[in-house]
Amino acid sequence: MILFEGKLLQDEALDEVLDKLWESCLQAITHREDIAEKVMEACGRVAQKIRNGAYDEILQPLLNKGTFSRKQLEEVIGFFDRENLQLKYDTELGDWKKAVEGERMSPRIKRVQPLGILFHIAAGNAEGLPFYSVLEGMLAGNVNILKLPSMDDGISVLLLHEIIKEEPSLAPYACVLDVPSTNMKVMKRLADMADGIVVWGGDEAIHTIRTYAAPETQIISWGHKLSFAYVSPAVLTKQDLQQELYALARHICMTRQVLCSSCQGLFVDSSDMAVVNTVGERFFNILKEVSDSYPPESIGVRGKIFLSLYNEELENEIGAKTIYKEKNVSVIVSKDSELQLSYMFRNCWVKPLPAEHIVSALKAHRGHLQTVGLVCEKEEYAALADKLMKAGVTRITRAGHMSQTIPGEAHDGEYPLQRYVKIVETEVW
Repeated sequence: MILFEGKLLQDEALDEVLDKLWESCLQAITHREDIAEKVMEACGRVAQKIRNGAYDEILQPLLNKGTFSRKQLEEVIGFFDRENLQLKYDTELGDWKKAVEGERMSPRIKRVQPLGILFHIAAGNAEGLPFYSVLEGMLAGNVNILKLPSMDDGISVLLLHEIIKEEPSLAPYACVLDVPSTNMKVMKRLADMADGIVVWGGDEAIHTIRTYAAPETQIISWGHKLSFAYVSPAVLTKQDLQQELYALARHICMTRQVLCSSCQGLFVDSSDMAVVNTVGERFFNILKEVSDSYPPESIGVRGKIFLSLYNEELENEIGAKTIYKEKNVSVIVSKDSELQLSYMFRNCWVKPLPAEHIVSALKAHRGHLQTVGLVCEKEEYAALADKLMKAGVTRITRAGHMSQTIPGEAHDGEYPLQRYVKIVETEVW
């Protein structure tokens, strides 16, 4: 599905839209106005419509298959409330903009301006993420071209179309195209139009884009990140900390470990493998118990995991790993302290990582670190959090809150809206 100048079109109209897109973008930039207020107002009205059930026909099937929970949906809707978008804007751009433009460098003044045209190459690992990426670009005043991810469910196009219906003057600021990343001719054509390319993807995707993007085009990457839990051995004896493990298990089942903030595994603050194994077995039993409350994964996913675990068992050296698996849930206890992606979908690893080695073990991964769910006693928290921050972690939460977001928080340690603008200096005569 294509969204162009506020109208929904079939994919067959791609060539026609591409022929008109550059001129449309130029017109939008030429007549550009400050649209942040309009975006906030339109989003607020759409958020209220969602609460009132206007889109239940689309959302209910996703709720039924466990793509996200009703609680998660309510949290996401809250992000689009007028007051929360205002908080985001003020935190990321508004107050900073006032400070920048308040500086006087006689005979020059500073102004914060949009980059111009943003080309968003979105990932499909989170429902509505492509929409949110465009929304951020619009809040900063940019014209936005969105390439939908493969297997997109249509929510992003729907939301953008609804916002434009609420505020038709926003139509020139959002164009959505369903183009495969392998269509290099079109991808390069779109990249050539852009002042900045917003990339949601891993290192390989970013590398590919750099091969066809013009040298003067900014690459604004929100690359794939890895998140994990860091667990104190006190979890084995403290009841309140064991409840944190239950919260972590619910987080894993709910997010399916597909988000950048999803827990991939547990590092244990110990070099004693007996302790690490005990934590691994304890968490396996908890994860297995919690998993019963969530819809099963598809037969295809379960089959792929089965083969992966079977291969682990074949390659496992005696005593190198302990593999706990049952009911489509697994925990692999390893002796190494290497950060890695898990098999996901309720399958994780458990590894030793004494506190004194946190920085040395994780610093090499600094570009890929995001969230840590810290499970420890209160008196341990400050020292452990300090080491994790020094290693490059950008977000530390309680175990069950790893994917919980709040209005105004940074993304991967940065404010997106500040990356979507530039400072222009003008001389005063």
